[in-house]
Amino acid sequence: MIIKQLEFNNYTNYQQEKIEFDTSVNIITGENAQGKSNLIDGIFFLGNGRSHRQNRDLLLIKWGETYFRIKGEINNKKGNFLIEHAVKKEKKLIKVNGLSLDNLKQLLGLFSVIIFTPDDLNLIKEGPDYRRRFLNRKIVQLNPLFYEKLLNYQKNLLQRNNLLKRGSVSKGEVEIWNEQLSDVGSELILERIKTLLKLQPIYQEIHLELSGTREQLDLKYRSSFPLSENITKEELKELFQKKLHDRLKDDLRKGFTTIGPHRDDFNCYLNKIDARVYGSQGQQRTAVLTLKLAMLKLLKQETGEFPVLLLDDVFSELDQNRREFLLKAVGNSIQTIITTTDLSAFGRNKIKEAKIIHIKKGKIV
Repeated sequence: MIIKQLEFNNYTNYQQEKIEFDTSVNIITGENAQGKSNLIDGIFFLGNGRSHRQNRDLLLIKWGETYFRIKGEINNKKGNFLIEHAVKKEKKLIKVNGLSLDNLKQLLGLFSVIIFTPDDLNLIKEGPDYRRRFLNRKIVQLNPLFYEKLLNYQKNLLQRNNLLKRGSVSKGEVEIWNEQLSDVGSELILERIKTLLKLQPIYQEIHLELSGTREQLDLKYRSSFPLSENITKEELKELFQKKLHDRLKDDLRKGFTTIGPHRDDFNCYLNKIDARVYGSQGQQRTAVLTLKLAMLKLLKQETGEFPVLLLDDVFSELDQNRREFLLKAVGNSIQTIITTTDLSAFGRNKIKEAKIIHIKKGKIV
């Protein structure tokens, strides 16, 4: 999977620019606040229909303008596709090869990227919500139908929470939402567990090499209520419903649903020690790098092609050994787009091989 070219109109600090990419390594260079991260975010938006950095699309419109448009030509194993996004006054339009899409779900999976930013290095030490989003987004890339399940769960959760906020509910009312929440919620939990199990042999092999065979990495799913191993969908749904029933008084008192996949987490262990609590910053960052590379390989394994790798200013946050490992792992088989303020972070050979794109004040120079 590759992106051939990208065109901006009124996107962030870009007025009108067209950028062409090499199929291998592309290095985006320039001073701070010139538009390098905006370029990376635009590529991310192309495949995901949302920004990696902003919660509201309108905030991406160039100051003084009324709309933005992103257009990108991509290639995957099914052929060439032209993806377009336009946003104006809360209205959003998505087209593929000139045809409008009915919803975002139709776009997902067409153009996959793995993005790695300095904020991602906090994956291990941040709170559960950060890790849930990470895992959910990766699963959507593997299985776009998971996105619809997430939306369905959120709708049911909102309805149950609105009911709880009333302070008193009938058994019949709450049981309706317990049934629906446990049905889709059990699917989310099982999909997350299955994904972590698929990742396990991949991340363990990568981390052993990255740590010089000194550390073994393990990820453990942590449910908000105890689960037995090899639990079935039917068993999990029944257990989830029972737990929702048992926690009703507490949920009514707090005004929200206190258990479910929206409260779950996963723990990261290095040699069986909790990395979030006891791991050094270097160990935590190595574990995150491992997870990013493992997701690259899992996507290739599951979909038959590598996603595009976006590295936004992470080289300045990694030491020389980790930089070299990352570049070696990526090689020339994955289209990689890297931003940096300092080309000296790369070896002379890598610079010769790469396409260098200079950006200044939202323009290619």
